[in-house]
Amino acid sequence: MSSISLIIPTFNSASTLKACLESIKKQTLQPDEIIIADGHSTDETIEIAKNFNCIVVLEEGGTRAAACNVALGIAKGNIIAFTDSDVITKEDWLAKLVEGFSNQHPVEIACVTGPNIEYPNESLFGKAVSGVYNTFLGGSWSEQLKSIFKKEERYVQSAAGCNVAYKREILDEVLPFNESLLTAEDTDINFKLIQKGYYLYFTPEAIVYHQRPQTHRSFRKKSEKYAIGKIQFFRIHKTGIELWHMLPPLYFITGIFIGLALFANVWIGLGLAGYFGLYLFTILLASVIQTIRFRQWKFLILLPIMFIEGHISWSKGIFKGIFYNKKSK
Repeated sequence: MSSISLIIPTFNSASTLKACLESIKKQTLQPDEIIIADGHSTDETIEIAKNFNCIVVLEEGGTRAAACNVALGIAKGNIIAFTDSDVITKEDWLAKLVEGFSNQHPVEIACVTGPNIEYPNESLFGKAVSGVYNTFLGGSWSEQLKSIFKKEERYVQSAAGCNVAYKREILDEVLPFNESLLTAEDTDINFKLIQKGYYLYFTPEAIVYHQRPQTHRSFRKKSEKYAIGKIQFFRIHKTGIELWHMLPPLYFITGIFIGLALFANVWIGLGLAGYFGLYLFTILLASVIQTIRFRQWKFLILLPIMFIEGHISWSKGIFKGIFYNKKSK
């Protein structure tokens, strides 16, 4: 019989944690313990967690990986589930994750994951974030974003940390989570499992509702952090970087050099205008398509701005990742 430990990393999560824990309280399959791994919150996060009889541990590393590690140090379950504090879980979420292990598989399953879809009553800005994600320009080709938009049952190459469960005995083979990673700690641990010959299974029925960034600032910050994590992951494993990841920084660098060449030849100025004109046309076209798809006319103004700031922030993160001083283990 399975025992389940549910781990939730937190930091100043009071605005969302209560709704998260209330949804977990309604699960058809209850976890045997809920461990809140907190990064020394200064709001009411810890108080809320204790009101729901959660086990609270404090982490000192300042990363999600550090939070996962400290929680795993006390977790007793033979199934380890993870989610985030800004998630609301569907009532049968945990049951569907555990059920995924018992399905007939021709391979050894290390973890089960599912989709993280738009928050109930998501804000206009949050819907715009989904609109950006649901395009080639926003990274819809990535494994993480496929979990949002591609609902078919399948074996996958990675699993988002907000919606995943592992067999503890297998997870132990690749622990600890790498605390030097700013992000991508889940991608790192999943890659190690695959290298050992295990499989990750995606079931579309294990659903969580994940709140999107709610402000331009948080959207930019997330884009930058995930780009840094992408470079850190590549440094360790020498894989994980594709042409699509490098297009935004390469595009902007090329534009700068063309701009500098403008001083030598006026025709280059016309080329520069065409170069960035093509970029603007592409994001405008994508914005129109998403406006029609989501039936949100404000997207016509909002999405082009978000595409540009997202690409700039991603490029900034790529460069920061290249020169990031903290060594990865």
